[in-house]
Amino acid sequence: MLVRYRKDYEKIAMGLLSFLPELRDYDQLADAIKISMDQNYQIYLWKDTEDNHFIGIIVIEVGKKHVLVRHISFTPTDRSGKNVYALLTAIHEQYREKRLMGTLKTQPLISNWERNNER
Repeated sequence: MLVRYRKDYEKIAMGLLSFLPELRDYDQLADAIKISMDQNYQIYLWKDTEDNHFIGIIVIEVGKKHVLVRHISFTPTDRSGKNVYALLTAIHEQYREKRLMGTLKTQPLISNWERNNER
């Protein structure tokens, strides 16, 4: 389930982002959240509907015709394609009129999701 980021989710968001290799230390994590807020990026948390825990996070930049996935991260035990695809599908449904795109790091996930949805 897609949940919009709020300030009281900051520690959860930082914990989920800490699973990304480029965001390992506290200062990098705090900067990533601050930059996302300063740039008006959207941050969503992904909640597992079975046990009601946050298991993933996505940071997106919403443009006029696109949604750029800047960061996407899941807990190590929840990194299955099923969870990633469900999160990307939820974002796509939220911004149905816009094209989902990725950065150099996130584009392979977007491409795999697109291929999976073509079937």
